[in-house]
Amino acid sequence: MVAIRLKWTVHRGDDGQYYVHETIGEQSAPVVSGPMTSEAAVHFVDVQEDEAQRRFELLRSEIAGRSSLADYERKGEA
Repeated sequence: MVAIRLKWTVHRGDDGQYYVHETIGEQSAPVVSGPMTSEAAVHFVDVQEDEAQRRFELLRSEIAGRSSLADYERKGEA
């Protein structure tokens, strides 16, 4: 299985505002969100990270459930 790396980087612009650069994977171009205050940028990254973690846990649970069902079916118990 290929790993997907999510990365958020906060940059301060020449205008004094903050911008969040979000990349998905090693070779992707960043999606830039902003301008925003420093507090809003930190909050934005926290929310994005929490959502990514929630979706990962959901996917992991789904994969584990399918694996358990496949084991159950292989044993002829289904």
